[in-house]
Amino acid sequence: MNPEKEILLNEALDRVCAIGWGLEPDDLLQNYFAEHLMIVGTTADELFFDLDGLRTLIRRQKDQSAGLELHFSRTPVYRNYCADDNVAVFVEHVAVKIKTGTETIILGIRSSAVMEYISGKWKLVHWHASKPEMVQSDSDTFGIDDWKKKTDALEKLVAERTADLVIKNRELEIETSLEKVRSRTMAMHHSSELKEIIRVLYQQLIYIGMPVEHAGFIIDYKSGDTMKLWIADHYKIPSKITIPYFDSPHWNSFLTARETGANFFANHLDFDEKNRFYTKLFTFFPELPAEANEYYFTCPGLAISTVLLENIGVYIENFSGIPYTDEENATLMRFGNVFQQAYTRFLDLGKAEAQAREARIENALEKVRSRTMGMQHSNELADASFVLDSQVRALGIETWGCAFNIYGENDSTEWFSSERGTLPAYKTPRENLFLRYYEAGQTGAPIHVETFKGEECITHYEYLCTIPVMGDALRGMLAAGGSFPTQQTDHAIYFKYGYLLFITLDPAPESYDIFIRFAKVFEQTYTRFLDLQKAEAQTRESQIQLALERVRARTMAMQNSNELIEAANVMFQQVAILTGDVSWNYGFNIWDDDKQWATSWNGTKIGIAEAFRTPSNQDVYKRIYDALQKGETLYIEEIGGQELTEHYQYIDSLPIAGQILRDFQKAGIALPSYQIFHVAFFTQGYLMFITYEQVPALHDIFKRFAVVFEQTYTRFLDLQKAEAQALKAQQDVTEIKQARQKAENALYDLQAAQKQLIQSEKMASLGELTAGIAHEIQNPLNFVNNFSDVSKELIDEMKTELANGNTTIAIEIADDLIQNLEKIHHHGKRADSIVKGMLQHSQSSKGQKTPTDINTLADEYLRLAYHGLRAKDKNFNATLQTDFDSTIGNINVISQDIGRVLLNLITNALYVVEEKRKSGIGNYNPTVSISTRKTNNTVEIEVSDNGNGIPKAIIDKIFQPFFTTKPTGQGTGLGLSLSYDIVKAHGGELKVKTEEGNRSTFIIQIPVS
Repeated sequence: MNPEKEILLNEALDRVCAIGWGLEPDDLLQNYFAEHLMIVGTTADELFFDLDGLRTLIRRQKDQSAGLELHFSRTPVYRNYCADDNVAVFVEHVAVKIKTGTETIILGIRSSAVMEYISGKWKLVHWHASKPEMVQSDSDTFGIDDWKKKTDALEKLVAERTADLVIKNRELEIETSLEKVRSRTMAMHHSSELKEIIRVLYQQLIYIGMPVEHAGFIIDYKSGDTMKLWIADHYKIPSKITIPYFDSPHWNSFLTARETGANFFANHLDFDEKNRFYTKLFTFFPELPAEANEYYFTCPGLAISTVLLENIGVYIENFSGIPYTDEENATLMRFGNVFQQAYTRFLDLGKAEAQAREARIENALEKVRSRTMGMQHSNELADASFVLDSQVRALGIETWGCAFNIYGENDSTEWFSSERGTLPAYKTPRENLFLRYYEAGQTGAPIHVETFKGEECITHYEYLCTIPVMGDALRGMLAAGGSFPTQQTDHAIYFKYGYLLFITLDPAPESYDIFIRFAKVFEQTYTRFLDLQKAEAQTRESQIQLALERVRARTMAMQNSNELIEAANVMFQQVAILTGDVSWNYGFNIWDDDKQWATSWNGTKIGIAEAFRTPSNQDVYKRIYDALQKGETLYIEEIGGQELTEHYQYIDSLPIAGQILRDFQKAGIALPSYQIFHVAFFTQGYLMFITYEQVPALHDIFKRFAVVFEQTYTRFLDLQKAEAQALKAQQDVTEIKQARQKAENALYDLQAAQKQLIQSEKMASLGELTAGIAHEIQNPLNFVNNFSDVSKELIDEMKTELANGNTTIAIEIADDLIQNLEKIHHHGKRADSIVKGMLQHSQSSKGQKTPTDINTLADEYLRLAYHGLRAKDKNFNATLQTDFDSTIGNINVISQDIGRVLLNLITNALYVVEEKRKSGIGNYNPTVSISTRKTNNTVEIEVSDNGNGIPKAIIDKIFQPFFTTKPTGQGTGLGLSLSYDIVKAHGGELKVKTEEGNRSTFIIQIPVS
């Protein structure tokens, strides 16, 4: 063995002895003792296989040697190296000098140790110590004689004193162990410390000499079909497990005890029964270490003792299969009672922990709530996501990052943060995992979980690197030396507007409820944020509308085209109020007609400067012109550095513009080194707003003010036009007045002529009636004359009869005379009515409607018109047809006006059939018909003829004033026009249907009121 390695070996052996004898702290055990080892002490129960057992032995010896002075001296006996110098064997004599007050005792111990070189360190793997008997091997190898002597000498003393001391010592050991369990329990601050408490209990049971190889707590055993266990033994088995029910002796005994209320039960399983039990049991623990699995299946048997207390149980096991004694079970019960107290404290702590946990959760929720409630813009969701991730991690949930995903119409916007920082907002397309997460949310599920491992996780991040913004950030993280997880779990927690995304490296089902609570809090605050946004948007819209209205009002108040600059100033002032004065320069530009040049007015806070001209094919103005040609409504260009310097050099070269720049500089307005053009087009030109920074929120405002300024400039053009027209009007005012006077005179003459023509038309129609009226009057006059002559003769006869005394005959003659007088009166009334009708026709209407029998009126004017035409032409003859609806009764009309209409239509009908007859058509029978009928609330009067009809070319003109088809001198052209107006005045319609060459029908429709 090389010297350095041997030095390390000797140093390690010295430290092993010092720690093992209690001369150095046992905290250093793991540095010099192997994890799996064998320790054989000087007493029967000192056999240990792990560091915990060794630690128990060391501490017990220190307790037992309290108040004593111990000195150790070592004498090497044997040393050997093997296995390529990686294993060393030592045998030594150890003399222990024990000083108790005035007495000194020297104890001889034979020690053997095996050291193994493990991972660059020497560690002890086996240590055996024994006390040799003080006998001569040549005469009494086993020391039987000496032993007998000693036994005889001490037997009596032992018999007297040991019994009491053993009992007291045993009780003291148990109480000491119980106190250690009790004190550790009382020091518990977290429920997870039950793992340590069961191990302390396990160690103390071993310490007091109970044959325990496995111990456990049964938690909340009184309900359910599972056993919830905290366990300890010297194998690497899980410390907290849950076992479902399965048919086995131990489970069945447990259920029976639970049902009967028994506080103790025991089971003893032989080798085969034990292995059947473990075969079923270990199916629930596939990750049990192979070493433990082999041990359990090869041990001889299984003995289990279980005590059941108020709400917990304690059990112990040994694998020799030897049942525990009543004394050991009683001791177990005492430990159970101590643990019951411990568990009560555990429950109190659990409740306190739950309350504290809830307080921390509420505090975290409140911080997220406060941050989101304070949001003024959706961009702040990035910072809110950082607060969310920080608070989740503050609750002990290890996240790789958190995000808000807010749904859009076809994609989503996501804000992501982690302890590494915050990403700018980015869009997530409705595809791949984002589509899966979206569709899962549409099902109504509150949470969707996906885990990515190995190649799947690599593919996942390869896809994320293709997403704009996110991909840049991920690639930047790799470039900075970072790496992607090889496994992660995404938790999408849904709320009304999208989902929260919590990314953990391992599944976190215990955190689902917390995640959901964060989502609910965010939904509430985000809803309020949206409401605030809506209210702010409405307020903002009101402010914009008010600003626009002020510009409109100033525009409408313009009385002179010179007020354009003032109106423009009002507009730019309103823009500055709305935008926070982000524009360092603004202006409006008006195109020439061919748009090759524009006139520009530019301004700053000090006002609008003198106009100057800009070409459309140079500098930025060419790009503006190109944007116009593309149909853009808003053109934006960022410019800075040398390019901006050259731009202002070009402006300086333009007439007037250069002086404006110098005036700006004199006023203390420095030219920027970076700026953004915002050009909003309108019909006649464009507005220009120049800002120092990007202002996407103002783009819509710029466009809306361009629309308003278009109205302003249109008003300006109208005023210019109106001013020119006003000037021309002032120059022509005399001519206009003269022309107006001439027009008024002509109108007066026209009105007079119109009155004469209307009266002439009336008299012409009266003339048409004269012959007919004469014919109609002649009949009643003939009756009057005839009955007068007859009456004269009857009077003479009556005188003769009276003279002769024939009174009876005279009375009969008188009755005949009365009848004649009645007939004379009737025909006289008839003549009177004809004359009155003629007078009414010739007079102006008073416009009063009276109940009129429309059938009688139509029949009378048919006969008057017919006889009037026959009086002029004895050869004229026509067939007259009537079809009157007797149900019509009287209707309210102005009878003389409707009579004029009927006379005009009938006269025209008689005229056209006579003209057709005169044309020489063979077998032609002139026919004029008139009919009436009532439909719903309308009375219709139809006047039809079988003349030549009305040509299509003139049918639209027949109701126009002064239009006539009669020869000159035979018609005024006012008949149908007046008839149309009369029917309209009655609320009716005058229509015509015609068939050229065959017939015409005029229809009068009058509403019945």
